[in-house]
Amino acid sequence: MATKNFIPEKSGYWKRGYITYRRLWLDACLNAFLDETNGLVIDLAGKRKNKRGTFQPPVHQVDAWWYINLDPTAAPDIFSDVTRTPLKKQSVDYVICTEVLEHLPDPQACVDEIHRLLRNGGVGFVSVPFFYPIHADPFDFQRFTEDGLRRLFRDFTSVEVYRMGGYPGVVGLLLELGISGQEGNSIHKNFLRWAMKWISRWLCWYDLSTFGGESMPWQKFTTGYFLKVVR
Repeated sequence: MATKNFIPEKSGYWKRGYITYRRLWLDACLNAFLDETNGLVIDLAGKRKNKRGTFQPPVHQVDAWWYINLDPTAAPDIFSDVTRTPLKKQSVDYVICTEVLEHLPDPQACVDEIHRLLRNGGVGFVSVPFFYPIHADPFDFQRFTEDGLRRLFRDFTSVEVYRMGGYPGVVGLLLELGISGQEGNSIHKNFLRWAMKWISRWLCWYDLSTFGGESMPWQKFTTGYFLKVVR
């Protein structure tokens, strides 16, 4: 699928509500593959309740969409560790695993479980952050480069890796997330929060306008990666 299909709509950026720039990209990437999903879909560490973002699973076109999680507040269908699920080998058509691998002490174990679950030709959709603050859930162990991700998924027949935003977006995202660290009601703090908000939004809007045509040095920056892998 062409890269342009993964870029969030600029027209909707300013009306996105309170979701981060990175979440905007993740929703766009997942929505880009809506027409591809069918059969049995497993959402590893996904949340039926307390969701973030705007993506809604296409439950009308799949046989089942099951959530696997150890957190009871997420209302999972299967209460299980994502590295050792109770499902049979090669029994799943699609696996979703978004913003999970960085929280695992052994991410390879989860990748191997995705490989075990998928039927031959089955597809996995995976996302990981790169330039992003520490966010323990309950731990935050690592970040991945494209080379590192390709090595993790080396046993798959096909691995497509997509950047989720570029250099202006990284700077804008970090400003956006840093607003919460400026507490207080002084004129100085209020102005600083206001300035950070609108500078970050302009940078993210500029990133959406220029993404895909950046110079090589800027292409080394991204908020994270989205992968489509085929068993």
